[in-house]
Amino acid sequence: MAKSRPETGDHTRDAPSRPTDGEADGEDSIEILEVVGMQPGSQEGPEGEADSSMGSQDEQDESIPYSRRDLYEMLLRKQAEFDNARKRMDREKQESRQRLWMDLLQRFLPILDNFDRALSEPSAGSDEPFHRGVALTVQQMKDLLFREGLEEIQATGERFDPHLHEAVETLVVDGLEEGLVLEDLRKGYRFQGQLLRPTLVRVSAKGSDRREGEA
Repeated sequence: MAKSRPETGDHTRDAPSRPTDGEADGEDSIEILEVVGMQPGSQEGPEGEADSSMGSQDEQDESIPYSRRDLYEMLLRKQAEFDNARKRMDREKQESRQRLWMDLLQRFLPILDNFDRALSEPSAGSDEPFHRGVALTVQQMKDLLFREGLEEIQATGERFDPHLHEAVETLVVDGLEEGLVLEDLRKGYRFQGQLLRPTLVRVSAKGSDRREGEA
């Protein structure tokens, strides 16, 4: 009895077909794009994002109403305003300090006048050491004030200056021209270039040999 041979029909038609390597790679790429939310063929990516950001920056630059030169000039103006404000504050501070000094000296000068009158009187022999001590103390006070800007107004022998002197008496002197200060009756002072107190003076006159008082 002859053995039956197995049928050798073409079974390849029933086996599933396997995709080629190129087709498999294409399908995998499509699946990856779908996962990240992109459509095949889309050009968006890092380069696309950079292009869009550059475009928005250009639009932002165009929206700025000032150029670099305008901003630089504005900065210079603000700096100049700040410097002027600082100088004005320094000047006001100096003026305030000067007013305080002048107010204090206005009240202190009568004390110096009393010392000067007391020292102008001759001292007795026994009072000579005390007289020298007081004179030294007064001179030390004046030196301190002179260093701060106080200065005496020289009057005797000078031409009468209504801005610095106040005439309280006129006197006719033969051979002497009119308008000379003969004597200072009360010292005048300036502080840091500003008149603090005029000097009370006696002034030469002509035309009469009598004395005339002037306010």
